[in-house]
Amino acid sequence: MVLTQPMFTFLIVFGIVGGVVSLTTIVSLLIFQNEHEFLVIEKKKTELENLLKEAQLSNLASQIHPHFLFNSLNAITSLIRLKRNDDAEDSIFAISSLLRYTIQDSQQLVKLKEEIESAQMYLKIQKLRFGNRLDWNIEYTEKLEEVTIPMLTIQPLVENACKYGIEPKVNGGNINIQIEEVDKVIHIRIQDNGIGMSENTLNEFNQWKENKMESNLLGIGIKNTYQRIKHYYGERGDFSIKSSTEGTICLITLKEDNSFENTFS
Repeated sequence: MVLTQPMFTFLIVFGIVGGVVSLTTIVSLLIFQNEHEFLVIEKKKTELENLLKEAQLSNLASQIHPHFLFNSLNAITSLIRLKRNDDAEDSIFAISSLLRYTIQDSQQLVKLKEEIESAQMYLKIQKLRFGNRLDWNIEYTEKLEEVTIPMLTIQPLVENACKYGIEPKVNGGNINIQIEEVDKVIHIRIQDNGIGMSENTLNEFNQWKENKMESNLLGIGIKNTYQRIKHYYGERGDFSIKSSTEGTICLITLKEDNSFENTFS
């Protein structure tokens, strides 16, 4: 079976909307294509990027940057060229899982287990680009898996750690995610050993928290995380950042309240 360009384009867009089935189909078909067809895919990348924009996948676009998706697909194409088909299939599964998670209604509470899995899928995808320059560790007790937290609380902070902390560092680095409960307060710590956040950005974050003044330095991920925490927890939730040239620590604290029956186990 020959995979034509229109068919490939259709499968890409349908895969973003539909998830794992169609994306897995893409990999299965690509594996049987010759080198010429891979070159066609490379040349048509810009066309596919425009097609994604025209699809108006607003919810998806607000959570996953199109370039991240296309970079990932390009990396998967390279894996197939190298006949690393198992790695390609694993990567497609990671992308599918992340897409299915992010196209849900983001204004909801989810189990901590789901949020951690989302962060893990994101890190696995980034590993395609970073290779040995990226490593991570996640620590939490099993009893916390059923705790519910605002959706997309952890993954955007992991994304920032990769993009702004680890990527600019020549030797790369690692990200440590630690979650624990102390006196009915959940502590979520995302720490990296990257290049750190500038003092201006850190000051703008603290000022934005206090008076919501406009900031050109803060990314949407940081703002959305803080706003979701405040929306669900009010004064019982907080999000702080500490940073230096040795790395950045993002700390989220969530206190128990009777109005959230299933928030804490």
